[in-house]
Amino acid sequence: MKIVRTSDMEWTQVMDHGRFHQRRKGLGGDKMPCGLWELPPGKRSFPLHKHYVTEEALFVLSGRAKVRTPDGETEVGPGDYVSFPAGGVAHQLVNDGAEPLVYLGLAAVSGPDIVEYPDSGKIGCRTAEGQRFMFRQKDAVADYFEGEE
Repeated sequence: MKIVRTSDMEWTQVMDHGRFHQRRKGLGGDKMPCGLWELPPGKRSFPLHKHYVTEEALFVLSGRAKVRTPDGETEVGPGDYVSFPAGGVAHQLVNDGAEPLVYLGLAAVSGPDIVEYPDSGKIGCRTAEGQRFMFRQKDAVADYFEGEE
């Protein structure tokens, strides 16, 4: 058993890049890591993305935001739980409110993953060892055997 007392932890700046900004308190977990996240007003969580292997979920503790998908935006607030199955719709959090959104973020990690970023036309992949690679979809080779002898 492991008890994490979040009141004793400092926030860690995880992302600060233009309209993307978040702080996090890592709560632990290997196969199902969990973190306490804070998304400030006027900011977005991550670029619009969808995982093909990893399942994600979030539980809103305080504040309000919108979950953006290709189908539009849906408001979420305290007590709301949202799940994102692997291979499901692309998603992103947008805090257009006046107060920070604080939420628990969970991920069912099972090793390698492929992530699609529809807004930028990128594909990301993560190896079982944790290495990350980013590619532009338009740069994909046309044939499986291209460059092979």
